[in-house]
Formats: sequence, structure tokens, C-alpha cells
Amino acid sequence: MEAQTTPITFGDERLDLFHSDMRADPIAITPKTVQDILAYVAEKEQSLSDLRGRVAELERLLETDELTGLFNRRGFEAAARRTLAGAARYGETGVLALIDLDRFKAVNDDHGHAAGDAALRLIGQILAENIRATDYAARLSGDEFAILWVRAVPSALPQRIRTLKRRLDGALLHWDDTKIPLRASVGTAAYDKTTSLEELMRRADKAMYRQKRTRRG
Repeated sequence: MEAQTTPITFGDERLDLFHSDMRADPIAITPKTVQDILAYVAEKEQSLSDLRGRVAELERLLETDELTGLFNRRGFEAAARRTLAGAARYGETGVLALIDLDRFKAVNDDHGHAAGDAALRLIGQILAENIRATDYAARLSGDEFAILWVRAVPSALPQRIRTLKRRLDGALLHWDDTKIPLRASVGTAAYDKTTSLEELMRRADKAMYRQKRTRRG
């Protein structure tokens, strides 16, 4: 009986599988055919892995503040919502701190926006140095920052918060031949298993502006 050819295409390659009759003998696959199929599958798996890596990098960039390297608002809120969902499920507690620089506009006005950017990077560095690997720090917008201390006992954090405030108020930006002092108002609020992100942000924001008004007074 005359042999027939059944074409199978993988990517840009066409593989011809020979058989004698569609109703009789099974398709005869040679070792070369198997090697070609395995090579094609491996190539596609690598392409898929590369694509997943690129997607993950794009997601990271979408959640990162370019200037400071901290989370941006989008990334921080996503992390905070995950944290509060875990708190609701497991009864965890923690603390949110909102930080706003005092008289930051004067830094831009007196020394230029490049100096302002350098000041923001310095504040970002201080915040990053005052959190654990499990905590989150973010630049939310402009000169507004945040820290979320995760799975922490609120009564154990006052000393850490005082240390952070001292570092922020003692920060000096060395710019050209000038030392620019920086200060920041900090407001904190604790969360537990019943706390929503909106409520937590509102309480911390209220505490932060209360401190800012006290400083102005």
C-alpha cells in the first residue's frame, strides 16, 4: 500500500509524519521528530518564562516611586489592603505612620527643584532604614510619605516612632555649600482586625495635621 504523509506544523517548522494508511498503521514518529518536538516545547516554555518576568517587572515599576525607590501610592495601598485582610483573618495588629515635610516649599523656592528632589530622596532613605523587611514604606505624593509597621504590637512601637521623628527632624541635606535642615510632622494610628484602610488613613492623617498645627503654633 502506498505510503502517505501527514504534515504537522510546530512554529515555523513543518514535520512530515509517514504512515501507510489512515485506517491501519499508527503514525511512525522518528527520534528526530521527538527531538524537534521537545526542542520546540522547551523554546516556548522559555519564552513564556521570559514574558512572565517582563510582566512582573512592569508591575513592580507601576508600584514604585521612581525618585525614592519606595512604594508609590498604588503599591502602598495594595500592600496595606493585603495586610489589613490578613489582620482581619488572623487577628493581627500594627501601626501606620503618615509623614509630611514641614516647609518643604521653601526648599524648592530657595534652592531649586533639584535640591527638593535630593531632600525627598534623603527622607526616603531614612524611612527605608527604619523598617523591617516585613514592613512597607512609601512616598504617597509630593512630600507626603507613609510607613506601615506590620504585625507589630502598638504599645511596643513608641520608642521606634520617637527614633524616627528624631532622625527626620535632625536630617541635614548637604547641597552645594549649604546645609539645609529638614523637619517632618508625623501622625500615627494603630490597626486591628476590625480596621479598614480608609479609617486607618483618616486617623493617621488627622494625627499628622494635629502635630503640624502644634509646630506652627
